Amino acid sequence: MPKVKPELFAFLDDSKIEATLSRLYTEALKQGWSMVFHFLPKAFKMFGKGIDWKMEKESFYDDKYIPILPYQGTFLYMQARALNAKNIVEFGTSFGISTIYLAKAAKDNGGKVISTEYMPHKVKIARQNIEEAGLSEYADIWEGDARETLRNINEPIDFVLLDGWPDLVFPIFKLLEPNLKKGAVIIVDDVQGFQPSMQDYLDYIRKPENGYISTTIRPKKAMEFTIKIS
Repeated sequence: MPKVKPELFAFLDDSKIEATLSRLYTEALKQGWSMVFHFLPKAFKMFGKGIDWKMEKESFYDDKYIPILPYQGTFLYMQARALNAKNIVEFGTSFGISTIYLAKAAKDNGGKVISTEYMPHKVKIARQNIEEAGLSEYADIWEGDARETLRNINEPIDFVLLDGWPDLVFPIFKLLEPNLKKGAVIIVDDVQGFQPSMQDYLDYIRKPENGYISTTIRPKKAMEFTIKIS
């Protein structure tokens, strides 16, 4: 992750959001070495064929941000704005960093983001962070297992970010798929390093006969970028 500098967030043109993101990324950076040592034994696989990462019930992750990078956040915001996305869905709130980018786009587009998080203490803190950024009106965080909470989505979806447990990407996608509008964009993080856990998703959306075009992009870190075309 790059050093936190104000200019990373200047494009958002909102001092409250910029201050909140600066604080959150600074806190996330403090966890850097613990993350390095945690993944070090798995590094060979991560930079090779990738890790088949299942839902780990480790307390290690209870306080970890594991955020998107600022460059990725910039891309998410700009893409959501270009799409004029009003109905945005996110899988994997954590402490709300990515949700803030999406909520700012929703605010500017006249829409809203629905995000979901399994861990109650993260839900509480994420809501506080989003409130601090002045975006509570534009973001709802649904607490609980996304495989259940996102069943309640009943309106057309413009934009999706899937950034929760890698092995749940395909099940969550299939849950949302009936509500995806033609032209909807779906972005998945961590396709480099954890692609074996989401190979079922990648195999599906990379087949044009399923109604999608998809490719891997790298705004500093690999993400799968998919467009629903039919």
